[in-house]
Amino acid sequence: MRITRRQLLQAGAVAGAGLLVSPRPPAIGAPPAAPVTLFTEQLPALAELGVLDMQGGGSTSLSMINASHLFHQQMGRTPTLAYQQAGSSQTYLGPVIIARKGTPFDLTVHNGIGSHPLGFAVDSELVPAGSDDANAPRTSLHLHGGNTSPGSDGGPLQVFRPGASYTYHYSNNQDAAGLWYHDHALGITRLNVYAGLAGGYLLRDTPGPGGTGIDTGDGTHLPPPPYEVPLIIQDRMFNPDGSFAYPPNPDLLGADGNPRPWAPEFFGDVATVNGKCWPNLEVARGKYRFRVFNGSNARFYDLKFVAGGSALVFHQIGSDGGLLNAPVRLNRLVIGPGERADIVLDFAGLPAGSRIVLRNSAPVPYPDGPVSVRRGGVPLPDIMQFTVASETGYTVPLPAGLRTQSITSLRDKPTAATRSMTLVEVVDASGIPVMALLNNRMFGSPDITEVKSDTLEQWELINTTVDAHPIHLHFTQFQVLNRQRFDAGAYLAATGYTDPVSGLVVPGQGSAVPVDPFLIGRAKNAPAGEQGWKDTVVALPGEVTRIRVPFGAAAAGGAPLAIGESFKGEYVWHCHVLEHEDNDMMQRYVIE
Repeated sequence: MRITRRQLLQAGAVAGAGLLVSPRPPAIGAPPAAPVTLFTEQLPALAELGVLDMQGGGSTSLSMINASHLFHQQMGRTPTLAYQQAGSSQTYLGPVIIARKGTPFDLTVHNGIGSHPLGFAVDSELVPAGSDDANAPRTSLHLHGGNTSPGSDGGPLQVFRPGASYTYHYSNNQDAAGLWYHDHALGITRLNVYAGLAGGYLLRDTPGPGGTGIDTGDGTHLPPPPYEVPLIIQDRMFNPDGSFAYPPNPDLLGADGNPRPWAPEFFGDVATVNGKCWPNLEVARGKYRFRVFNGSNARFYDLKFVAGGSALVFHQIGSDGGLLNAPVRLNRLVIGPGERADIVLDFAGLPAGSRIVLRNSAPVPYPDGPVSVRRGGVPLPDIMQFTVASETGYTVPLPAGLRTQSITSLRDKPTAATRSMTLVEVVDASGIPVMALLNNRMFGSPDITEVKSDTLEQWELINTTVDAHPIHLHFTQFQVLNRQRFDAGAYLAATGYTDPVSGLVVPGQGSAVPVDPFLIGRAKNAPAGEQGWKDTVVALPGEVTRIRVPFGAAAAGGAPLAIGESFKGEYVWHCHVLEHEDNDMMQRYVIE
């Protein structure tokens, strides 16, 4: 009998037509909501999203609340969760927090939530014994990409219940970047984020000559507000009454014989951006800086800006952890859950009245899932629209260089260790996925990775599964070196992860081995858009993805890093497909 995650917790191991889809036949979705018109809702830009300006430091607070949000005028209101600042009327997501590099502040978060709008989808096998998350949800706010101390990390075990509060300290001692904050409570992250507990966090550079880059936020070099616009992209699923749908998984039964609420991935049939379904943004004839956030549970996006059948050229200027050295010319952007991209698109050459559609061609699951509905796919081809107005906007030329000091390359720096870190999927005898794991260990495993403070390591993310996994490390910003194919079947056999008779992965057994004897062909260097600072990287199936990870501000021998502080203590690394993270693709690591 398989030992469930709940049994581990009890033993004290740890203090639309949208569908739930696996590589196997998909689950049956909820009844689709009535069709709504595309591109008739107006996109909430930075001001409409709400701004919490903490550039002067100090302290502030947010309350997590139950709310009712209107995603589209042709739909009923949706019961949601939101981060709400005092005096605001936020009903979904949270305000965009704007902070200043080197200026600390304290954020106190109050859990004022009543019943969970997705309480029906709480899976009792994934949450700690005694939890009542349907009626009193646990919460934990994580600043994704933040160089924070363990006590302010907002990890999966740092939860607090309704009626309680938690204060986080953000020193902001890191490169200016587009970070984001979201819930991270163990076993219900996918539901808390789905319901609305997420928001943008824009860390500005120090203004003036002392700044390390040109992201001053004053419009001197890069498009400022209102030409700077966050795009928080999420796929969602709605019932006919407007409430969220999250159908159960008929392929996997719980102890009670009923379909479990958890399934390998969630894919919705409705695109939302900044909390609106398929919105439109009217743009002036000039440059816009789009801070793109993939806030979806599991969906990857392969994005193009399409006008008249042709893809427009744009420039990527930054990745997860800050600006690149120079703009990268692109006509498509692939972005996984948890990743961010900082891009500039120029509408100056388009006539007034032009319509540009942000289109998506990524299959689900990514990268080899079915692309047609008939084969079980859940395509989401249209995301939003841009309509060009007649007035002239921001026309300052995009600079050829984006930093006064180039990014420190970690490629040739000496490393303290090279670690083989494996990604595996566990299936039952029928081939139905039951969980995904890192190093074939469950989250409650005592096998915790120990790293030394202020050292540089090379992690080799060895993906033995059939899906791509966006792997996120808390605390740090790292660099992607390359990717290389390997023989996944032979590698799995060498690890001892699989049962020799059934060939199935058995959680907890075996250990990772070096991947070198199983490599195929040559390594491919990271593309230009990934050659900056990253905190989330896509590990493709059948490939080893190599990253250089600094575990402290002094890890590069005095050379400047994207992180500015060293801390000791416990953090986590995990897949940012939220269904994977919740069950059980997350591990702890300790900086000593």
